[in-house]
Parts: sequence; C-alpha cells; structure tokens
Amino acid sequence: MIVNTDFVEALKKDSYKWYVEKYEEVPEIFSKIAETATSSNAYEKETVATGGGRLDEKPYGGEYTQISVTEAWTPIIRMKEFGNLLPIEGATMEDIEKKAGNMVKKWVSEWAESARQTKEFMVADMLSYGGYSLGHEATFDNSDPGGAWVDPSGKFIYDGKPFLTLSGNDRTAKNRNTFFNAFSTKALNPSGVEDMYELIAETNAYKENGEKVVIMPDILVVGTPTQEFTARRILESEQIAGSANNDKNVIKNIVKVVRNPFLTSAFKAAGAFVMGKAKKGIKIYSRIEPQFDFFEDKKSNVFYGRIRLRCGAGVTNWRYWAGNKVPTS
Repeated sequence: MIVNTDFVEALKKDSYKWYVEKYEEVPEIFSKIAETATSSNAYEKETVATGGGRLDEKPYGGEYTQISVTEAWTPIIRMKEFGNLLPIEGATMEDIEKKAGNMVKKWVSEWAESARQTKEFMVADMLSYGGYSLGHEATFDNSDPGGAWVDPSGKFIYDGKPFLTLSGNDRTAKNRNTFFNAFSTKALNPSGVEDMYELIAETNAYKENGEKVVIMPDILVVGTPTQEFTARRILESEQIAGSANNDKNVIKNIVKVVRNPFLTSAFKAAGAFVMGKAKKGIKIYSRIEPQFDFFEDKKSNVFYGRIRLRCGAGVTNWRYWAGNKVPTS
C-alpha cells in the first residue's frame, strides 16, 4: 500500500475542522456544572485555604493585626489520557482512497461526540458516585499509575470522605466542627428544594477555620425528563403548584434546572438530585485537546487513524454542593 503524504496531511487538517463542526452541534452540559481550565502539567494541585474573614479594626496609634492564611487541604487532579485507534487494511485503503475523505469525516464526527462524552462522564461521575460510602477509585483516586505520586485521599475526595456525605458520616473541618452535605429522604418539591438550598447557603457556608462565607447555589441537577418537568414546575411557576391559596412562589428561579443524561442509571432510579453553585467546587482541566493522527504500518500493511485526549477532573471544595437520595454503593 502506498499512501500519499499530502493525502495524510490533508486528512489531519480537515479532521480538526470536522471535529469542531460536529462538537459544536450539541451544547456541553459539563461546563454548566464544573469550572473549566487548561493545564500544562501531569497533575494540578488545588488549595482549600483557611484564614481570612473580616478585617480587624486598627487601634488608634497601634499596629495592624497579623494573620496567616494556610492550606487546609490540597486536592490533586491527574491528567488522564484517553484515545482510540482505528485500523483499515491496506488493500481496502487503496481501493477507497478517493472516497476516504468521507469515511474519515464520519470517524471524526463520531470521535467528536466521544471526546465530549468523555468529559461529560468525568463530571457526571463526580455526582453519580459522590455518595458512595466506601469511595469510588476510578472517579476520585488521582494517584499516578506509574507511582510518581500518590493521592493521599485515595478513592475519596481531598479530606478522606465521600464527596456527598450523609448525616452520621459527617466530615470534620480543621476547626473540629462537623458537617454533612447529603440527605436521604427529601422529596423533589418546594420544601425539599428549600432544605437543600439552606444546607448549602447557611449550614455549610463556612471556611475550614469557621469563618462565615457567602455561598449562593444556582443550579439543580437532575437525571430524568420526569424530574426535569417536576423541577421546572416548582422553580419556574409564578405560584406554588397545588397550594390551597395559590401562594406566591418565593423560590421561583432561585436555581436553574439542568438535566444531565450522563448520570448513572442507579442515580436516576433512586430519584436523586444535586444542588450546587455552578462552576464552583468541581473542576475539569484540559491538558491536550483532541489530537488526530493518520499513519501507515508497512509491516502489517495497515492504515491507522488515531484520536488522543488528555484531561482531568476532581472536587476542589465540597461546600458548594449537596445531594439527595444519591446512591451510597
């Protein structure tokens, strides 16, 4: 098989164009939930700081109060590598080279969806497996497979606890106060939404040293169309649906409803839902956006197309999120 070099280079060039065209057809969901960033490293180390708070009044003729800001936790996010290799027998390539452009365009279109779904699942899995009481290694362990570094939190998030913890499995802050951020029995109704909101905005809205912070949740993530319809009736109606006096809906638009079809079937079957602050507390990095390559293996007379992607995701601050009825195993 003889594959023209210009032909291969043209395929590479066109692949990026076809990829962008296809990728942009479907809106991203993960970027509505997680903060997005780029990385040039094998891993990123985030910081959950303690310190700060209100300023101290300076005494007349005195000095400013000295404070310290220290690292409470250091979440690690590893840049994982993903990809696929598609082989074509040389004889087949020779026979279809004139039509190969259309074939490659079809591959790239499918790869664009695959690349997007890879990121979608990385973020959705944080929610789907966030309540697992024994953790979830594939989702949360950011240790280097080659042993270059170890994620001390293992299959949990940075503080050694599940992302979404129930009462009874409370996490302990640096000031020794305890917190949980998941319910097990709340309904998807106005009362349930209010309780979730208060848990994030008031009960858990503290720094690790006990200083008060402001957190205003703005997103409610559900898994099924039925939940989405219910949530929209609750959050987008002028009046409270079914109330005796048709009361004013005081939680109208307090959070935005987002349906995420990439959540697991167990999450959906449980009727689980999650509330949080969009683009806070969960972060996804792009290390290498999809790279395309086409090459010939003369020993086996096979032509290959390849896609390669590197990215990583992790929880950087649990306080921005709370769950309800999330699976625990």
